[in-house]
Amino acid sequence: MKKILTFMFAAALLASCQQEEKEVTTPDNSRITLSPIITRATETSFENTDQIGVTITQSNDFVYAANKLMTYNNGVFTSDLTWYPEGNDESQIVAYYPYNAAGAPTTFTVENDQTTGYTASDLMAASKSGVRPSTDAISMTFKHLLTKLIINVENATQSGISSVVLKGSIPTATLDLAALSVTADENAAATDITAQTVTADKTYRAIVIPQTVAFTLEVTTADGNTLSQRLTSTTLVQGGQYNVDIRVLPDDIIVTLSHEITDWTNEGSIGADNEVPFEEHLDENYFLYDGVKYNTVTFANGATWMAEPLIYLPKGFTPSTDPTADSHIWYPYEIVDGATVATTEESAIKELGYLYDLQAALGGKEITDTNLNSFEGAQGICPKGWHIPTRLEYFNLVGKSTNDVDGKVPADGDKALFYDATYDGGKITSLNNAGFNYRFSGVRMATSLTGTGSYQKTAIASEDNIQAAWHGKPAMNYHMTSTAYKPIYNSTSGLLTNIQFFGLMSTINTSKYPEGRLSLSYVSVKAGMQLRCVRD
Repeated sequence: MKKILTFMFAAALLASCQQEEKEVTTPDNSRITLSPIITRATETSFENTDQIGVTITQSNDFVYAANKLMTYNNGVFTSDLTWYPEGNDESQIVAYYPYNAAGAPTTFTVENDQTTGYTASDLMAASKSGVRPSTDAISMTFKHLLTKLIINVENATQSGISSVVLKGSIPTATLDLAALSVTADENAAATDITAQTVTADKTYRAIVIPQTVAFTLEVTTADGNTLSQRLTSTTLVQGGQYNVDIRVLPDDIIVTLSHEITDWTNEGSIGADNEVPFEEHLDENYFLYDGVKYNTVTFANGATWMAEPLIYLPKGFTPSTDPTADSHIWYPYEIVDGATVATTEESAIKELGYLYDLQAALGGKEITDTNLNSFEGAQGICPKGWHIPTRLEYFNLVGKSTNDVDGKVPADGDKALFYDATYDGGKITSLNNAGFNYRFSGVRMATSLTGTGSYQKTAIASEDNIQAAWHGKPAMNYHMTSTAYKPIYNSTSGLLTNIQFFGLMSTINTSKYPEGRLSLSYVSVKAGMQLRCVRD
């Protein structure tokens, strides 16, 4: 199955106005059908008798349908499930594949032998809230919840490959289908998974539970020779696809594991950025991007911003917990007893966002001393119709910036929306009062293109005149812009040592800026920072 499958819930509804103008009823036998629309190439299409489970929960927490079986036949999923008669009552719909007759699963175990159990291991789910019975189709975006490994083999022996086995991973996960999330069950015993053959002696594949794991790869040849190699520990990302490249020698195997993640596409192909699912609901102040809900805010100057940090993972990148690693994306962190501690908890990531460098935010485009000025207002990994903010867009909020390469600053800073003369910049509290929802994500600092990165670890003081909710959080935070400052060269050798862009910087102290000052300053292109997209 493909990473993104869009299904259409269609109800043959007969609307009638009775007593109250807005009351909607549905007739008996108003059956719900699911007509699959496959938007991109898939590994396998649905076949007759394929089954999914559907749960519908109304807004009063009444479970209208629990784990209802729907079966694919002649192009649609059908059952005897009908819409409820209260047509104006909203509901949440959760659907999953493959179907489990015992009930919507709260745990899931992949098959050990995926030579035949590969499809049964491909857990997918979709969730949508605020749904009413409607004559219009209701779309549901399904996602792969587990991780796929593609094993590419170069066989330098005289014998064929009889099996490829991945040893040492946890096979079971706990599930939250409504939240589209899985967590490896640490109480489950590690097991071996035999990969499915795609092309004999060339390509194999397996689906595993997302987790941090150091696999041992075992290859058995047709002459009975078994070779094994331990792989480096890797944090596998939900919905991600990894390549494992093997060269099999008569007495050894050479293995590399690619940390690049791509869309879960047919045999590793990468879809275009504009295929990422995206729905705007700006009348309700949010949008859905790659299945994640983001709140938005529209300010008095008409600009619409994300009201929380981005957590989208672009293709080809894996976040790291190590700020010294040149991974381009890093997990957020906390400051504990004066030390920085990366956090991989989903709730913390949703609150604080990932820390991106500009290359990751641009989807992998390299920034050089000759092209640095070509990214102003770029969409990057923001959803379609949105972009990485420019220096001027942040300046119009806070009214304070360091000079550009020509020694100038934008005009009328004192007229910026949240400019405060006593702070000579914007106040965090003023932005928050307007709905910006500022988050203290910190920053992964880098002072040069080759320098070792580090999390900034100065914590906000626990003083009475600073908001208690801020105490202990990172004091220095940066928000990314797409506006370049200039390249930096070594004065002696003339070699390029750094490229600087503008970033929105926080300054918080008890004497001058207890409510948090925001201004624009220079920051290295290698720094990792929070990204908020702004609407075109």
